Amino acid sequence: MEHDYTPRRDRRTGLSYVSIKDKVLEPHRHFRHNLKYRQRTRWWRLALVGAGLLLFIFIFGYIPFFNFARTASTMTPITAEPQRDQLLLYRIIGNDLPPRHKEGQTLSNLHFILEHEPAFPNTRKIFLLNRISDPANEAAVIRLLEKYRMEYIRIPFMEEEYKQLDFRLEHFTEPDFLHSDDYRRFSKVAKLRALDYIYHDKNLYAMNNNGGRNTAIQHGRSIGNARWIMPFDGNCYLSRNAFNDIRAQLERYGTDTKYFVVPMTRLLNNSVLLNDLDERPKIHEEPQIIFRYDATEEYNLNMRYGRRSKLELLWILGALENRRLNRTTVAWEPKLRPYSKEKGNFRTIGWVFRLFSGNPQQEENKKEASSIRAFNRLLAIQSSLDGLDEQIARRTFRQDRLFLYNETELAMIRQAHWSKDESVARMMEGLEKRAEIILHETQERLAPMSVTDDMDSSGPEELPPLFGKEDTSAYLGPLSQNVTTLTLANYFLGNEKYGRWAANLVRVYFLNEFALEDQDEYSSAQMIPDNTHLLDFLSDQGYSFPSLSRVPRVVPKYTSNRIINASDLTKTDITALLDSMRLLRRSQTLTHKEYVELQASMAEVLEFLITSPTGIHLAQMTDHRGVLYDLQVTALAAFTDDVRLLLRVANRCRMRIGKQFTADGTQPYQDASVQARVQTLPTAGDAGSLLLQYETLNLQYWTMLARGIQNIGVAKDIWHYTAKNFGRISHAVVAHLKKHATSSPHVKEQLASLAHMARSAFEYSEFDPSRQDVVADRQWIMDYSSDYKPVDDDGAVVYLTH
Repeated sequence: MEHDYTPRRDRRTGLSYVSIKDKVLEPHRHFRHNLKYRQRTRWWRLALVGAGLLLFIFIFGYIPFFNFARTASTMTPITAEPQRDQLLLYRIIGNDLPPRHKEGQTLSNLHFILEHEPAFPNTRKIFLLNRISDPANEAAVIRLLEKYRMEYIRIPFMEEEYKQLDFRLEHFTEPDFLHSDDYRRFSKVAKLRALDYIYHDKNLYAMNNNGGRNTAIQHGRSIGNARWIMPFDGNCYLSRNAFNDIRAQLERYGTDTKYFVVPMTRLLNNSVLLNDLDERPKIHEEPQIIFRYDATEEYNLNMRYGRRSKLELLWILGALENRRLNRTTVAWEPKLRPYSKEKGNFRTIGWVFRLFSGNPQQEENKKEASSIRAFNRLLAIQSSLDGLDEQIARRTFRQDRLFLYNETELAMIRQAHWSKDESVARMMEGLEKRAEIILHETQERLAPMSVTDDMDSSGPEELPPLFGKEDTSAYLGPLSQNVTTLTLANYFLGNEKYGRWAANLVRVYFLNEFALEDQDEYSSAQMIPDNTHLLDFLSDQGYSFPSLSRVPRVVPKYTSNRIINASDLTKTDITALLDSMRLLRRSQTLTHKEYVELQASMAEVLEFLITSPTGIHLAQMTDHRGVLYDLQVTALAAFTDDVRLLLRVANRCRMRIGKQFTADGTQPYQDASVQARVQTLPTAGDAGSLLLQYETLNLQYWTMLARGIQNIGVAKDIWHYTAKNFGRISHAVVAHLKKHATSSPHVKEQLASLAHMARSAFEYSEFDPSRQDVVADRQWIMDYSSDYKPVDDDGAVVYLTH
């Protein structure tokens, strides 16, 4: 603060006090006669004058300071703060989003900016690293910035915070909206936008579009001499002429205007900026915004990337009134804020270039290009978030982990059997009895399909005529059960013949290979190249010795046409079969080559399920068939190592819960489906048993799906997931079991498998202790699940194999 001081004047002489030194030092006539006295008086007067001068300086120099200190608290911030005249130019660097951006385009454009963008007077450039999820990419950006000695701040991506976020599944106009008639009538873009909303919270965190912009604004306000804050997108390039125009307009209008809108033009080739063609472009698209340090508006943190994140602020400032952004679109999207109190306090100035994204079709000044950009942006967002979820999941996911069965539980049962525990003895006896029957039937059935070491590699001369004509789709359910029973018998009882013939069933029906006769342990080291055995001397050499499998590395095929088609596998549950294939591979009764072929074969089934009209129709079913579809797709995705699809289905299947179950656990759509079937029954007495059968089947599929997701361990647990209507799988199962708690032993036997799986689901599911409804259901299943037991040996096997 400057102060104007006017020197005071002496009344007699008219001279100011600043000349008092001259007056004092001038000799006076009254004291000439006594030089000694005169000199002593002179020094005394000098001391007196000096003291007075010091007192003068103290009083008149410090009074303004005390006055300033007294009044500083009452002054306005603008007067009290240091002079604000600096420009802060932020560039917000995020993740590449193919196909919206070319892979690596962020680094490429950042290098171009650092290499070619000029320095600007009184301007501080700051780069903001905005939750870059790939540590390698972030490290590369930092190395580049430090190479050019640029200033940067960092918003870290915190994986644990991201993992806590979930999808928005319950905000639509009806439960299971993605399988509704309304959704089916949507255009492709509208469907993509509906899916985009599901990712809302994940998008807000991982992309942090407006969060990054607001961080730049807040950081700028904290810098004492900053007047103008420019939170620009990471690919924005400011030329010299563009900056000069912006600066001139800021100086001219900045006293009265807080917001300045800077039009943006897209480049098809960055090199045009090197040709000295620095002129105002004619084409202007979505602009950037400059904020004065005392501007009150910020970006809306609830507007995600790809959903009007920047346009919403432009609209409330009055800069986009012609866009009609406040019109109703869909019910679930966040609403725009009302007009700002500072509406209209903006000016459009200058220009900025948007560097090339890597795809020329998206950057042209055409309506089609804008549509392509919007479509690819939505694709890129979902693909990026799916990829991020997959990346996190793959740290713990193993495709060879059992899906339906819990490996810890299986190991405990086997150890109990080895320890002669009476609690599992009856179950093991029933399993062995059943396995022997299946083994005998299988050996007889596959005898014509068997090949031994002394047989030509082409196998039998011809296929048995009845074998190729049987109804394989009808046989698939029993086939799956037989493979599972033999496999578990091998696992628990340690008898390898069960495993070998389980593998033979898989070979014949799923790989089109011949069955292998029982072999001793050492013959498995042999190959079956031909019937001459001229190369037998090589069987104990190379990496194949000793054998990596208990069967030959090469087994001949009898046909290139599969006996079982992909469509057949949609008609029955194959989750136990897939687990059996995993166990057979572990026991080396299936070779690695055979297991890879099985994965390829099941990948074809999976593709059929998710792309064929038959599969899509099954997905839209509102009864047990839709749940079976989700169970099949999830299990197949895990088996074929398609983690991205596994996560998608395991997460979205929760949308069905609010449609299939009410708060009290009833199943309205399942009941309606059963009522339609009842119309075809000859007597009304069969309706009750049919309803029990299909309600139990639906709950069994749901419980198997929940157990599979728990065992895989990479998706959100669905067991206690509570829909908007308070429907919940765990409660529906308990309500169903309670309903039939006093039923006949035969009914309880039907429910034994469901009760057993439900108990396991409760044991392995985390829950909120404050949820009294969940606590009560859990306590009931722990107390009463043992009441539901199989009554015979066959029932014990079913209990075990489910």
